[in-house]
Amino acid sequence: MVAAFPHTASASASTTAPAHPLRFLACTLALAGSFVGYWLLNYSAFPLFDPVYFWTREASAVVGGITLTALAFASYWHPGLFTSRRFFAAAVSTMIAGSLVMTAGIFASLPAVLVCGAALVTVGTGLANIIVGIGCIGLDMRRLGISVTAAYVLAYALRGVFALLPWEANLVLFCFIPLLTVTLVAPYARPLLDQVYAEGSPAQAAVTAPSSFLPFGHQLFVTLLLFRFIYGYTLTFGEVGRVPLLALGALAPLVLVLGYVVLSRKPFSPDAFFQLSILCSVAGFLVLSIATVNGTLISTLLSCGTGFFEILMYFVLIALGAKNTVSALPMLAWGNAMASWGTLLGANFGRFTNEMTADATMTSIISACIVFGIVAYVVLVQKSFSFSHTIQGIKPLTPLVSTRTADSPLSPVADRCATIGATSGLTDREQEIFEYLARGRNVRFIQDELTVSYNTVKTHVSHIYAKLDVHSHQELIDLVERQG
Repeated sequence: MVAAFPHTASASASTTAPAHPLRFLACTLALAGSFVGYWLLNYSAFPLFDPVYFWTREASAVVGGITLTALAFASYWHPGLFTSRRFFAAAVSTMIAGSLVMTAGIFASLPAVLVCGAALVTVGTGLANIIVGIGCIGLDMRRLGISVTAAYVLAYALRGVFALLPWEANLVLFCFIPLLTVTLVAPYARPLLDQVYAEGSPAQAAVTAPSSFLPFGHQLFVTLLLFRFIYGYTLTFGEVGRVPLLALGALAPLVLVLGYVVLSRKPFSPDAFFQLSILCSVAGFLVLSIATVNGTLISTLLSCGTGFFEILMYFVLIALGAKNTVSALPMLAWGNAMASWGTLLGANFGRFTNEMTADATMTSIISACIVFGIVAYVVLVQKSFSFSHTIQGIKPLTPLVSTRTADSPLSPVADRCATIGATSGLTDREQEIFEYLARGRNVRFIQDELTVSYNTVKTHVSHIYAKLDVHSHQELIDLVERQG
């Protein structure tokens, strides 16, 4: 006997198989393109906006953050809207249209045109980054760790090349690279985006399989928001002419870490990267309080800290998508949204700090406050949290299977449910929903059958799980079948 399965099976099992070398190369280059594109946005594109309209970068960043946030919620509730054809068309069209409109706004000095173009480009870049993340889901965890680390190191090394190029060339590269990244991973991202959700959505599936999904308020996303704040601060602190400082000294420790990741036989550890990020960031802010220290050392330490966290962030978001592909799109969208909002807040705080650099005392106070905030968060909030355990704790969605054999006849499901419900103290409505769940029905079916809201079903399912002491739909079915 096989109970009805309310969701398509997760493709995460396929991620354990070794990826083809060409896929590994394509994903690494695409990830490097994502890192490069974001740097060029801040290093080459944003400085061109200021003479036309000073608040263009802030306006475009807000539009990008709102779009990613809306995408996360929309794909969580209505994933059928986001087929590969639609998603790729949206990413490519917004990037191309945005590049043309943005360029026209720059050369014609038209503020409204520039803001529209910059907003479209920001949205297109965000969509392209999500496509890259989805395309990388096929890599196993070790290769994914190597790929993300190598991509970031390559992208960081290219910063020195971009510094030698004229701004026109960098602007062209900024507009072209996201399109290239989408092209590189298209063969791998399309199948996942085309995955058909047999019934329901991630929101529906999360009701009966809560251990397969991370809520949007999970500590992981709070951490992304806070530490991307530091990333934004690092981008703008000490900038000259609103152009980020180029700290190529950070390349050496990044290369050393890449060598360790490649040569080590141990699994890739996002927690180790978080610890490195904390150490470098705290060291950078402590040194910042010493007025006699050269600013290059400060930028190098802060760049190392944010670099390690960037690697960690991309690895964790892709790994979460690999564990449960049904939620890959909303998780990547939400993670990127939190990163976008954190960067926006941190960048503006960094500019505020720049205005205070004439006052060494104020700079020291701000640095001390940031260090205290980081340490307090790690000690009080992050002490019992593990990125690795969070990833491992996500259970892939699998078909709901009955363990009964043909030689062990069962009494009717209703009788078994009645016995269990009476013992567990289920209410009449909970008992009714319990029987539907025991027969393999999903939330959408129960909604329609009982003519009640999603939230009502969700609340009842939560109470049923608690009273029966089960944690998944499969455990509930197993419990019913053990009732003899």
